[in-house]
Amino acid sequence: MMLRIRACLMVVVLGASAAWTAGCGENATFLNSSFINYTQGGVIPLAPGQASGFNLIRLVNQTDNPIQFIVTVERYVIVEEGGEETAQVQTQTYQLDTYPNGLTNEVGLLVDCGSVRIGLGENLNFPEDEPGLFIGVDAGTDEIITGFGVPARVNPLDARAGNYSCGDTLIFQATTQVGVPGNIAVKSYVLLGATQPTEYSGPDTFNNARSLLDRTSGGGS
Repeated sequence: MMLRIRACLMVVVLGASAAWTAGCGENATFLNSSFINYTQGGVIPLAPGQASGFNLIRLVNQTDNPIQFIVTVERYVIVEEGGEETAQVQTQTYQLDTYPNGLTNEVGLLVDCGSVRIGLGENLNFPEDEPGLFIGVDAGTDEIITGFGVPARVNPLDARAGNYSCGDTLIFQATTQVGVPGNIAVKSYVLLGATQPTEYSGPDTFNNARSLLDRTSGGGS
């Protein structure tokens, strides 16, 4: 097991056919992520489901180049100023590396429900201009040599507009497309948690992750 925690959001990083890492603040655990291969569901869940309190963000690289995805999650937080409480937008940005071949062409981010927008780029208001991907060079090491940034040119998914709900999986998929900046195009998809089976023949990974994190954080996130 590997334990790691970030302060506010519960975060999980996974490799498509490798392993999961779940975390909030400083605690996390590896879970079997072979569920990616079970496209029909029923073995291991493909979306967290509302009961888990998670949204899963999957970044899929179907190009011939290493890609670093710049993922930003927005949510409202209540801030007290001068004795008055106001709602302000809080953003958290993550840089997630993917490679074109083998078990590392996909990575995932598991975050607490309650976000209002999720998309690519540090500023979600400018998807046509803000770099949402960095195309890298694989130098034969475990790290990507960061190359040039290109806009993802895909609008952020907005929970307020009904694009996704608590428990859904959000997918951003990069493919090769000649004639656009970086020769890479991105599409977004949502896999509804409500469409997932209620029982599984394998482990219920997301609810297990929630139970683990609740225990290691003293009973809450």
